[in-house]
Amino acid sequence: MKNLAKLFALSVFGLGALFVFACTVTNKSAADAQLASKAVPTPVPPANASANTAPNPPAGSSDKKITKKFALSKDSLSEYGEAPFDHETHAEGKYSPDGKSVIACVECHHTDQPKSALKPPLVTSEREVALTMETWKASTQKVNECRACHFQEGNVPDGKTMPELNGKVLNNEYSYHVNCNVCHDAAFKARPELKGKKGFATSKDCLVCHTKN
Repeated sequence: MKNLAKLFALSVFGLGALFVFACTVTNKSAADAQLASKAVPTPVPPANASANTAPNPPAGSSDKKITKKFALSKDSLSEYGEAPFDHETHAEGKYSPDGKSVIACVECHHTDQPKSALKPPLVTSEREVALTMETWKASTQKVNECRACHFQEGNVPDGKTMPELNGKVLNNEYSYHVNCNVCHDAAFKARPELKGKKGFATSKDCLVCHTKN
């Protein structure tokens, strides 16, 4: 009887020890799994990853920039040749004859305004809203070059005609001189001190603007 009791006690003790051991192993595995999940987190793709790539400004974007400099009368056959032009300073600086305001874009780009805004002798309108820096940045419409209408003498495309006014042919060379000289002469009349400024010219100072061929 005593042996049977001892056997029963040993069996209970063994089962208890086995239960404790199993619990310890289970808890350790869970702890290890939790630690591993903290040490090596699951990678998460960044939100809106495409935002890290700067796309090219689309047409009609506020990031559009005007051409800073170019040549007037390019490929001219004149003895005086072409004339470099600083587009940026004329478009953004206070270059009105009195030096107090910025020149309106339509002073040169005269077709880029509504027909209702045209004043004689202007007759051609290619834009519903007057061209300004702001409307240009917001628009996808191209600003035509002067040569789109005012062709070089002897180089009129097929199907096109050179504009004329009171019998005067408004070719590329003549039109540039009218626009530039009228404004520069008016500026000199209003501010004679400009004559000593580097790069400033009146209608009598051809070689200040022109580079000889």
